[in-house]
Amino acid sequence: MNNINFKSVEQTIIAMKEDPKLAMKKFTANVAWKDGVQNKLTIRDYNPIMVDEPQPLGGTDTAPNPVEYLVGAAASCFAITFEVIASQKGIKLETVDVNIEADLNAAVFLGFKEGDGGILDPKLKLNAKTSASKTEIKEIADIALSKSPVLLSLNTSIELTVE
Repeated sequence: MNNINFKSVEQTIIAMKEDPKLAMKKFTANVAWKDGVQNKLTIRDYNPIMVDEPQPLGGTDTAPNPVEYLVGAAASCFAITFEVIASQKGIKLETVDVNIEADLNAAVFLGFKEGDGGILDPKLKLNAKTSASKTEIKEIADIALSKSPVLLSLNTSIELTVE
């Protein structure tokens, strides 16, 4: 359904039930400094991703910064979780668009103010065209919000709007 390989997922579930140690997955990344605040991020065997900061934070603005990657990963993880759950329920997906915005108090990062230095008040907007009703979409989105590994890692309250 929706080009998700559920046979592979089912095989993974069976393997994890037979050997619970397989349920724990280790993720790794390597960061190598290039210059200034530019870094090369390598994950598995993929091409490296550059990381930088905008000029007001000492960078050259040649690549997204880590916070931008984090909020992008959060939105992507939510989208994938929504897509998988909807597909498991036999719902045909036409489009799924997720937008995220979050605040960051740069004064905390720069060290001249105390407070929460992480992202604040993340807000997700889901716009999905599917074979499901808006009520079903909202139910699936709420489940995805509670199951998305990246969102759970943020450990903060996230506002969700389904359009």
